[in-house]
Amino acid sequence: MQKIIRRLLALWLLVVVAVPWVAADEAIEIEVEVVIPGVKFSGACALLTRDMPRSDACDAEIAANPLPELTQLIEYDETRDGIAKSRAVMLPETAIPYPIGWQKRNWYFMDGPGILPAADDWTNKRLVDHYEMFYIYHAVFEDNAWWYLIGAGKWMKEDYVSVLQLPQRPEQVSGRWFAIDLQQQVLMVMEDDQPVMATLVSSGYWLDTTEGLFQVYARTLSMRMIGPPGAKPPVYDFQTKWAMFFNEHQAVHSASFHNHFGLKRSHGCVNMVPGDIEWLWHYLGENADEWDPVADSFRVDNPELAPWVLVFNSNRDIVVQSW
Repeated sequence: MQKIIRRLLALWLLVVVAVPWVAADEAIEIEVEVVIPGVKFSGACALLTRDMPRSDACDAEIAANPLPELTQLIEYDETRDGIAKSRAVMLPETAIPYPIGWQKRNWYFMDGPGILPAADDWTNKRLVDHYEMFYIYHAVFEDNAWWYLIGAGKWMKEDYVSVLQLPQRPEQVSGRWFAIDLQQQVLMVMEDDQPVMATLVSSGYWLDTTEGLFQVYARTLSMRMIGPPGAKPPVYDFQTKWAMFFNEHQAVHSASFHNHFGLKRSHGCVNMVPGDIEWLWHYLGENADEWDPVADSFRVDNPELAPWVLVFNSNRDIVVQSW
């Protein structure tokens, strides 16, 4: 009964104007290996602990392995993007030696896992800017939280960081597909087993985005979302673009009205920077003649051939991956 009530509530919280509502098929029940097998951290930095949070050998390792210059995928366009800022990057063809992290809100680095600075040392020199990217050279669990080493002598609590953790491709999935990591609030675009792009998103907060394996069953270039029904004034009323529905009322769609990507904040949909989802729309649409050749209605023509969408929660215990 609770499950039925929850589902009805989820449907009530979204009214779509300009397109007819069509429910998707039931979610596909499948066991999925949610993270590509990886290894724990190794090297000099992997020896660090709360009691020994820094070493010359680790500093040298970090200096020798800076984050490479990743291609920023989207150039900001104020008319299209509003206040949203993209941090979408193209991923290298070969594996990277450390996990990639994004700073998802401004905060101060610590000198060690769980070690707070002195009262007079909370200064701008410690501040890590919103959306800054870095390698994570080590992770230590302390005080019921993971602490990430993001630079020489710089430790950041997991609450302020999103980490790229790739999923294992489900057996029936092939071609171009994408995955949404609810734990890290990261969307990854894949082609078979090859990662292509990654960016920050904002999934469900007021209602959870449902985990599972789905396919895009409907899409529209532009629509208006208003809700919840009966609220005066509505809680939300906005125009969105490049919406792709994958599970009943849940879709990936543009959000130009906030810049809090990496944090949950929606009513179950997945918010994306407009430029990011425009790119995703065209990337998936390059073979749309196979799964949506008519493309003049809300529901796609051949949903069984449409791109796959994996929604999952990665482990908090991150790993160094290979592909």
